[in-house]
Amino acid sequence: MAWINRVIYMIHMTSEGSLWRSVRDALEASLAAGDYPPGTPLPSEARLAERFGVAIGTVRRAVDELVAARALVRRQGKGTFVPDHGPDRTLFHFFHIVQEDGPREHPATSLVEFRQALPCPDRIAPRLGLAPGAPMLFARNLQRLQGEPVMLDELWLPQALFPGLDEAGFAGRDGTVYGLYQRRFGLSVVRAEERLRAVSAPPDVGALLGLEAGAPVLRIERVAYAIGERPVELRLSWVDTRRHEYVASRA
Repeated sequence: MAWINRVIYMIHMTSEGSLWRSVRDALEASLAAGDYPPGTPLPSEARLAERFGVAIGTVRRAVDELVAARALVRRQGKGTFVPDHGPDRTLFHFFHIVQEDGPREHPATSLVEFRQALPCPDRIAPRLGLAPGAPMLFARNLQRLQGEPVMLDELWLPQALFPGLDEAGFAGRDGTVYGLYQRRFGLSVVRAEERLRAVSAPPDVGALLGLEAGAPVLRIERVAYAIGERPVELRLSWVDTRRHEYVASRA
């Protein structure tokens, strides 16, 4: 990793007050490059301090920042790990629909549609930092809870970030969509920005959710960001809230 030597040089050229930020940025770049696979532990703070030539307290503050940003997770008594986007992480951090007064549960997902090389719509391009018309992947997923259709997702993905991804690879993934992004393409989603609005269900959405056209639904527009604040997905979701609620908790 020749780049690490350049990073160490830059760290030593940095003022003490921002030293931990340089270490954080170096670790973030290493995570984005896939140097530490999902589910593996980060080297100890002592080893990282030795590698970067800084104090352990400087490393600790840098790691704390990455934990707060969900790029890393701490496990009591075990250390700091690179998060693995398994079903439980997705359920508690990114899936917010629950039955009224009911517990969280994993949705059953079925693919409705998958298309390649669609031009990026004008309204979506700026949200993903793309030029209008850039080639996109498009997928529609129907989410069921307790066997009932509750949410319809439309996913827009920059095709350049997901080379070779086709319908078979998307539908046949082992685990969650975010797990697919992480394991196959090295894109670890760490946060999402959501905008919520009550709207009338379009006819095709209503048909898939078992609603009359024009029935009220909750529309969620989510942009998912990978390590390094890289937007990797825009997702439009329509939710039938007659018996379900949107619930989000923040640490």
